[in-house]
Amino acid sequence: MSKNAKSVEYISKAVKLLRAEGTLPRIFLANGGRVRLREWRVSLRCLPLWHVYWNPDPGGRLHLADYEVEMSPDCIYLLPSYLAFSTSSTRAFRHIYLDFCVESDHFSQVRKKEIVFPVGNYRWLLEESFKDRFSPLIAGSLILALLAAIPEENFVPEGTPTINPHIQNVLDMIFESFQKGKFDKLDNITVSRRLGMSLANYQHLFRRELKISPHRYILNRRLELAYNLLKNTDMSIEEVAESAGFANRYQFSKSFGILYNIPPGRFRKTL
Repeated sequence: MSKNAKSVEYISKAVKLLRAEGTLPRIFLANGGRVRLREWRVSLRCLPLWHVYWNPDPGGRLHLADYEVEMSPDCIYLLPSYLAFSTSSTRAFRHIYLDFCVESDHFSQVRKKEIVFPVGNYRWLLEESFKDRFSPLIAGSLILALLAAIPEENFVPEGTPTINPHIQNVLDMIFESFQKGKFDKLDNITVSRRLGMSLANYQHLFRRELKISPHRYILNRRLELAYNLLKNTDMSIEEVAESAGFANRYQFSKSFGILYNIPPGRFRKTL
């Protein structure tokens, strides 16, 4: 060593990672957006998707099984997969949302309850995700940051199911059917037979888990699909009715009017 060379001593603590700890969960983004909503009306849903919601303005409400959440502009709301909820609003507001899937046994053990974070820690990531155009990289960084910050008390013990396995199978079945646009094998008798359950037991178990009958749940999901098609496509009302699994326009218009308090034709004119 030369006379002028400096000696540097590194003192560090070795951290050994287990193989599982060194693997990041795989995330698949399904939807995302930054919009201004006149009305936020989502019928009861329970999907294999996680949701991130932030409303910079007051006005949004989450309705869960036994209580209601008045959403605050100071909070981000992370909703785990298979959490049953619906929404409403009291006024127009700005809304940022991300829908995603997580491939991870660890995060499947998160309790079915909303998780609330202070927006200050994540505002930059939220705003940059949708600044000029959508950035999957920044949105993914936001999702990872939120998942990493889930408190330990929000996890159930390893191996404890967070939703009845029979009902989770049904929800997966419904989700896949909607992805394919096929609704003909979702009737109660067919589903209960596939589960190896009596019709009465299946209906009772579904209502106990989600606080709604399976028929009503599937109908609400079909009407939500129709709502989005009316809003985001140029399809005729007859085409929308067929795509949502209704026999005819009359049957569709009647069901749509009951849920949304407006006929589909008049709803489209308000857009």
